[in-house]
Amino acid sequence: MKKFLFSTAVALTTCLVCGLGLTSCSEDAGDSPASVSTRTTENLPEVISVDKTLYANVTYVLTGKTYVDSAATLTIEPGTRIEGVYNSDPDYASALIVTKGGKIMANGTASAPIIMTAQNGTKGGWGGLVLLGQATVNQGNAGVIEGIDTSITLPSGISVTYGGSNDADNSGVLTYVRVEYAGAAISEANELNAFTFGGVGSGTTVDHCQAYHGADDAFEFFGGTVNCKYLVATANDDDSFDFDFGYTGKIQFAVATIDASLSYSSNPNGIECDNDGSGTSATPKTHPYLSNLTIVGTSNGIVAGGGVGTTHYLKDGAHFRRNCGFTLKNSIIYGFPYAIELQNAATDAYYTFGYNVINGVTSTYTGTTPTGTSITVAASVAAIGLFDAWGGYGDTVALTPDSDPALSGANFTGLDASFFTSTTYKGAFSSTEDAWTSATWVK
Repeated sequence: MKKFLFSTAVALTTCLVCGLGLTSCSEDAGDSPASVSTRTTENLPEVISVDKTLYANVTYVLTGKTYVDSAATLTIEPGTRIEGVYNSDPDYASALIVTKGGKIMANGTASAPIIMTAQNGTKGGWGGLVLLGQATVNQGNAGVIEGIDTSITLPSGISVTYGGSNDADNSGVLTYVRVEYAGAAISEANELNAFTFGGVGSGTTVDHCQAYHGADDAFEFFGGTVNCKYLVATANDDDSFDFDFGYTGKIQFAVATIDASLSYSSNPNGIECDNDGSGTSATPKTHPYLSNLTIVGTSNGIVAGGGVGTTHYLKDGAHFRRNCGFTLKNSIIYGFPYAIELQNAATDAYYTFGYNVINGVTSTYTGTTPTGTSITVAASVAAIGLFDAWGGYGDTVALTPDSDPALSGANFTGLDASFFTSTTYKGAFSSTEDAWTSATWVK
């Protein structure tokens, strides 16, 4: 899917290649403001054991994994750039990992985002960003986060376990942060993601974050209670939003898109949600609270490579399975063979599904048809009521509602009013513009 639609020929010429994600661009309109020529370079250490600040006039290099330990806070200035080095042995993939008790204070701005990217500009060229907290998970408190091989010796005093009993735990701030080309895998089904949250608590602030062209999931939540607003997932190989191990946080205003010209995993979904890998009744039950999401596939549900079968189909707009619960309201899903798959999910006492607008290329539902209130099954994508269903983020009217059912009828009954902003429209954008994604922090 196109990333940018510009109103002038000059802007289109300047940004076409970078916007479509067809090649690597070391500095673009969405990168931090300091030019390459004015930056110095500094390698980050394996362990950050005392408070450290990263500055915008330096490019910081991850030559392997850097761990922020439990006694340290890593502060990152707006406009800072961090580059992960590629390693042909994925066990040694570079990554930035904030361990339990440690903090990251990454306060970017719309005009000076914090960029974490692969040095080689290639999907899967580094690991990604990992936050480990002390909030509740349903697998105990000694589990090791996915994507890190514990057979390799960790630095002295460093733990990569996550979870605890403090649901208000604070791992810091991520604001206007873009993670690009992440997702190095150490083995089958054991990958790092662009953003990995393990047992992260609700005291943590996460808003205006983009996962761009990752080799696995965009945002994955292993338990915890962290709440997020304004998330962007762009052409990530597997799931845009993945929930597991008792995650019970809240997310509002999130958009996910697919670039049909690229290859993806064997089962790419917009949302994937499990209680755990075996579908047990472990508590707390996985139950994300989701409102105002826009999940977009492709016009025919097909991508250039990977996907399901030799035709390279995407899988589901949202796949709820393995005894999970969920709340999904006021959202728009289309462009996948199936909009919703409900498969061995918890009983309807554990899920709320309503006030959504959905369309599937092949069929609206597969598996069990969910029960819900005011669900609009659009006869076509055109019937959803969007100004431009296939436009890119940079076009201020793309993906915005201009008629019903998308334009009105949202309902916030049962959602936490202290977190969720009440809207009349459904989906991630208002009817006037998608301004929060047309600023330069979004690539």
